[in-house]
Amino acid sequence: MPIRTLRVALVLPLVSALFLACSTPDLTPAGAKVVASPNAPPASCTRLDRVTGRGGGSFGGEFVANEDLIDYALNDARNLAAELGGNYLQTDPPQLGQADGTTTTATVSGMAYRCPEDAVK
Repeated sequence: MPIRTLRVALVLPLVSALFLACSTPDLTPAGAKVVASPNAPPASCTRLDRVTGRGGGSFGGEFVANEDLIDYALNDARNLAAELGGNYLQTDPPQLGQADGTTTTATVSGMAYRCPEDAVK
């Protein structure tokens, strides 16, 4: 096997792993319908369960801006709330995690609720 081919064969999986290790969840169609807020939900809402969204990863997260890591974690939390049947997520402040002195991850936790459609927008 030529040296160039061998380098590509070794480097390509490492680069792929780097991108896969940094989680950047998109909103699902259901997750996009979940309202996220630090405020308490309307009284007519039903509490479902606590969710924790995660963004970033120990490999590659240091190359992503903190704001983007938080957005990815919030997307993940909204998607999880939607999977429970929720349409409102009361969020806690985001938490940033570090590895080797650099921010690499973010988490957003919160309580998922199911609310009447006219109660949240």
